[in-house]
Amino acid sequence: MNLPAILTSHEAFLQLLQSKEHMLDEERNLSLAHCTDEEFLEYFFAIGLLKENRTFSPHTIKAYRSDAKTLLSYLSHHNLEFRAIGFPEVKAFNRFIISTYKPKSALRKLEFFRRFLEFGFHTHFYTAQLSVWIQKPRIQKGHTAETGENRTVMRELSSQEARYIIDCFAKTIKTTKNAEAMEARNRLIGMMLLTLGIRASELIGLNWGSFRRSRQGDLLVDVIGKGGKERTLPIMRETESLLFHYRSVCGETTELQSHSAEPLFYALYNKTNIHADKKRLSYAALYKLVKKAVEAAGSRPDVSPHWFRHTFVTNLLEQDVPLAVVKDLAGHSDISITNLYLERIQEDRMHHHLQNIRF
Repeated sequence: MNLPAILTSHEAFLQLLQSKEHMLDEERNLSLAHCTDEEFLEYFFAIGLLKENRTFSPHTIKAYRSDAKTLLSYLSHHNLEFRAIGFPEVKAFNRFIISTYKPKSALRKLEFFRRFLEFGFHTHFYTAQLSVWIQKPRIQKGHTAETGENRTVMRELSSQEARYIIDCFAKTIKTTKNAEAMEARNRLIGMMLLTLGIRASELIGLNWGSFRRSRQGDLLVDVIGKGGKERTLPIMRETESLLFHYRSVCGETTELQSHSAEPLFYALYNKTNIHADKKRLSYAALYKLVKKAVEAAGSRPDVSPHWFRHTFVTNLLEQDVPLAVVKDLAGHSDISITNLYLERIQEDRMHHHLQNIRF
């Protein structure tokens, strides 16, 4: 069975409904009681996963498709169709996922399966609410990575280590063509990862029109985060200088243009004309850049773009920036997420607080 495309607009969804009026019951409510597996999967992607006015990052789309492929592969291996799923199949798939994948991946795949079953129940494809039998693995929350010894290591860098890696961003250039522009771009990417704490998808999604001045004249950037949520971040002077230098070296205007949809970061490697066909920098290219800089710095090989986000949050809290302010800057959905960082920092400071105490 082929995976359907994820519908990314409400208009596309309406077109789907109009093409399949037979899926509506007498009260024009959606009923998938008699649809095929292919039709059910198409509607699940269109309605169960689509959120009106929500944008999907490449990572989210890739994750959805990966989770769907896992389910389809499992069912195919056991010669099962969607309608054959019942209590035994839910429990068997649940055990398969937990035993096959690491906790975070298992949690995501089981959440996908839960939504799949919930959607089937609410659209009368399933007569029972099978999702209640799913048991998800317990995972440790926070910015940690699992180790083979059931211990965790923090996925963050010291300020000194982060700065050294950032300096190496410009040392990854292996070509003479557009070398100056690529060096300026790479330096800016590194500084924005470190001083803004933005996600990789947010960084590569920036446009020149994302930048503007506050009433006080300070430079700001409007970021589109998870679920299409917007937040505004202040640009530090050092980062601002690198931004305008990058624009100047590339021969671009340095005048702010609030409505410009021109991508801030685009492919420059070996291009004859950097102004033609500005293809937005991909996550794969950004990831490769970070890995090359990490290698040049001789740092830990598992460092990824997201490590700089964790480093940003920790640095702010260590310098006593209020928890609520850090939450807003990081774009955390709940302050409890930000508080996990603070709890770890306070734990690290315990001995410092007690070193002058006498008993």
